[in-house]
Amino acid sequence: MSRLLAILVGVSALAVAFAAALARAGVETRYYTLVSGQLFVVILLVVLVSSVFTLLYLLAFGRLGRRFIADRFPVFVGWTMLRSHRVTPTPRSRLVHAWHAAASRGRGPALRDLVVACVLGAAALVLGTRTPWNTLAGALSPEFVLVLRVVCLSLAAYLLARAAVATMGGRGGEPPIARLRARTAVTLPTFISIVGVSIGIWALIVVLSVMHGFEEDLRDKILRTNAHIVVEPEDAAGVIGDPFEAQDAVRGVAGVIEANAYVHGEVMMASSTNIAVNVIIKGIDPDALARSEQLAGRVSPGDIHWLDAPEALMSDRARYPLVAEQEYERAHALDDDGVASGGLGRTRRPPELLPGVLLGAELAVSLNADVGSEVQIISPDGDVGPTGLRPKLKSFRVAGIATTGMYEYDQKLAWMALDDAQRFFGMGADLNRLEVRLVSAEETDAAVEAIRERLGPSLLVTDWKTRNKSLFSALALERVVMFIVLGFIILVASLLIVSSLVMLVVEKSRDIAILKALGASHRGVVRTFLVIGGVIGVIGSASGVTLGVATSLAIEHLGVPLPDEYYISSLPVQLDALEVSLVALAAFGICLLATLYPSREAAAMSPVEGLRHG
Repeated sequence: MSRLLAILVGVSALAVAFAAALARAGVETRYYTLVSGQLFVVILLVVLVSSVFTLLYLLAFGRLGRRFIADRFPVFVGWTMLRSHRVTPTPRSRLVHAWHAAASRGRGPALRDLVVACVLGAAALVLGTRTPWNTLAGALSPEFVLVLRVVCLSLAAYLLARAAVATMGGRGGEPPIARLRARTAVTLPTFISIVGVSIGIWALIVVLSVMHGFEEDLRDKILRTNAHIVVEPEDAAGVIGDPFEAQDAVRGVAGVIEANAYVHGEVMMASSTNIAVNVIIKGIDPDALARSEQLAGRVSPGDIHWLDAPEALMSDRARYPLVAEQEYERAHALDDDGVASGGLGRTRRPPELLPGVLLGAELAVSLNADVGSEVQIISPDGDVGPTGLRPKLKSFRVAGIATTGMYEYDQKLAWMALDDAQRFFGMGADLNRLEVRLVSAEETDAAVEAIRERLGPSLLVTDWKTRNKSLFSALALERVVMFIVLGFIILVASLLIVSSLVMLVVEKSRDIAILKALGASHRGVVRTFLVIGGVIGVIGSASGVTLGVATSLAIEHLGVPLPDEYYISSLPVQLDALEVSLVALAAFGICLLATLYPSREAAAMSPVEGLRHG
C-alpha cells in the first residue's frame, strides 16, 4: 500500500509539473495537448465500457448456457479450459486482513501518515486560493486545479483513516486465518482478446453507419433537387421536338408521377459587386416548380410564384411614385446612369419592372444579392454586331433564395420562368430538357426502357444512377476501404487470440495429455479449441454489435451537431442490418481461423510429453 501511495504522489507531482510547463507554452501547443488528452479519455472510456459489456456477456453465457455447456462434451471441455481455476480469499477475509495490517503498523508510521496527510491538505488549500504569489494555481485551468484538490484531499483522508486505525487498533497480534473460495474466471489474455474483438466491431459498425448516413443524405439531396430521369437531345444545341407531346407520352409510363419539360442553359451572372461563371439556368413553369418536391419549403426569403409576378418584387413607392417625385424627375434631366443632379440632392430613376429569377443560396451570397436585387445574366450565344459576336445580356430581379442542402447546387443553380428562359436563349416555343420523377427512385431501369420506346432513339434517356455514377462509386469504394482499415483492429485482436491460445496450450498441456490418454481423438482436441475460439468470437461479436448499434441509435436520436462548413446540421447515421450481420460474421470467422494453429499444436501433443512437462 505504501508503494501505491508513493506512485500516486509521484504521478500527481508529474501532473503538476506538466501543467505548469503547459501554462507557459503557446496556444497551439495547449490546443493539441487538450485534444490529445480528450482523445486519451475517450479511448479509456471505450475500453472501460467494452470491458464491462464483455464481462456481462461472459457472466450471462456462464449462467444461462449452463445446461447447453453441460450437455455437450467439447463445449464443456473448451469452456473449462478457457477459464482459470484459482483459490482466492473471500472479500470479507481481505477486509479483515487489511484492517489487521493497518492496526499492527505502530505509532511511528501513524505519525508519519498524519504529517503527510497534513501536507496534502495544506496543498489542497493552497491550490484553492488564487493569490498573486500562487503562480501555479493562477496558471492552471480551474478544472485541473479541482482535480488536483480532489486527489490531494482523497489521499489525505486515506492517510488520516490509516493513522487513526494504527493509533486505536492496539498491537495487533497474529493475523486471522483467511477463508478461501474457488474462483473460475476467464484468463486475462483471453479477456483482452475478447475486448479487442468487441472494440473492433463497435468502431466498424459506428463508422460504417455514419458513412452510410452521409451517403443516404447525399442521395436524398441529389434526388430532391435533380430528376430521377432526364431526357435530352443528342446534340447539345438541339431540342426535344414537341415538348408537350413528349411530356404527355412520358406521363403515361407506369411509375411516373411527374414529367416537366424545361429549358437548360449555362450562363454567367453579374451583380454590382461580383460575377459568377458556369451558372446553370433552369427555365420551368413556376406552377410546376411549386408542385414539385425539389424546392418545396426551401425558398426563403422570396416565393416561387414571384417568377410569374415580378411586380410583387417592387415596393409600393416604386410602383406608384408620388406626384412630387414625378415632377422632380421631369424637372431634372437624367444622365446615362439614371442619376439626376442638381438642386439640393440626387434622385435615382425608379426601378424597372424586370423578370424574376431564383438564386441558389451560395450564388446569392457570392453576388451579394437579396430578394429585389437586380442581376445581369450573360450568355455567350449572342448576336453578331459590327464588331463581331456580342454576348447576350439581360437584367433580372431576384425573386427568391433557394436552399437545396448541397453546396454545389446552391452555388451553380438558378431558376426562371419558362417563357423568360425561352426568350433569353432564343428558343422560341422549343425546349431542350424533360425531367421525370418516379414513385420509387430505385426502379429506374424499366422506366428508362419504356421512355426510350415511346420517344425513339433520337433522344438520350439517362437516370440519376448513370449521371452520378462516379460519385456513388467513390463513396462505395471509400466504405470498402474503411471496412478493411478498421478490420485490422479485429485482425490484431485475432493475433492476441493466437498468442493467448498458445499460452493456454502450454498451461493446459497436462490436461490435454490426460484427455488424449483417456481416448480423445485428434479431431476431438481440434474441436475443443475451435469451441474456445467460437466462444471468444460469439461474446466479442455480441458485445461489439450491442455497443455499435446502441451508439449509432444514440447518435441518430440525440444528434451530434456539425459546423456550418459541412452543410449538414447534425451527424447522419443510417444502420444497415446486412452490414451489421456481415461485420459480426466476419469477426466470428476471423476468431475461428485464429484457433487453427493452436488447435493443431494441441492435437499433435504426445500424451507422454504432456504428462512429463505439464
